[in-house]
Amino acid sequence: MITHAEDAADQHVEIALISEQQAIVPDQKFILGIRFDLQEGWHTYWINPGDAGEPPRITWELPAGFQAGSVQWPYPARLSTPPFADFGYEHQVLFPVTVRPPSGLEAGGNEKIVAQVRYLICRDVCIPGQKQLVLTLPVKNRTTAGLDAALFAAARQRLPRPIPNEWRVSASSVGDEFQLRLRVVGKLTAPPQFFPLEPEQIENAAPQNITPIPGGVQLHLKKSNHLLKPISRIKGVMVVSGRAYLLDIPVSESGRVHTQSMKN
Repeated sequence: MITHAEDAADQHVEIALISEQQAIVPDQKFILGIRFDLQEGWHTYWINPGDAGEPPRITWELPAGFQAGSVQWPYPARLSTPPFADFGYEHQVLFPVTVRPPSGLEAGGNEKIVAQVRYLICRDVCIPGQKQLVLTLPVKNRTTAGLDAALFAAARQRLPRPIPNEWRVSASSVGDEFQLRLRVVGKLTAPPQFFPLEPEQIENAAPQNITPIPGGVQLHLKKSNHLLKPISRIKGVMVVSGRAYLLDIPVSESGRVHTQSMKN
């Protein structure tokens, strides 16, 4: 259920545009972030929201010559509301974005940055929201870390990274499930979790059962009832021992398992 009460979302979330550094330095990229502080029990969504919802959308109004990169998505939590499951964030989340200033920018003066944010927050009901955020930063020849630098460091720890070269990951299609085999160096301190980047490939709410294999584990992912044809690759984020890794690997049919190392 979605309610459209005007400004209703403001009662349940605070959103801010913040900077990792206190100033813009000519010819140096800098990191901005959209910070969500959510009231207890409310959540917003990852790039693949799961069975319902939609991710935040950001439209930038930048000074002339400035360029904003893509939103970086910290790995989400699995939010179960049987018989469905969503992928998103509770409490607080920071979405970092890299911004490149124009060549030849000179120190002195200030630059105004505007972000238009459209988002959806949910609890028992879902509320769409829209917010205009404004941040003005000085341009200086040097800068120091801003007051929110620790939040950026924490968000960076949750960003997916390439699979280490020495790990081995493979995937196969077996009956009504995909099987991901993960062989790592070192000991797993928690069961891996897989978050799909493509919708309607797996049943989001189904248990991700794990069985041991020599040197690692095998993760069983139930295929989505909406999956109408075989897929050649599986893409997603695997969370292993509190760190997130990007997966984009071929899917072999049953009996033709292909194992590979992942290169940076």
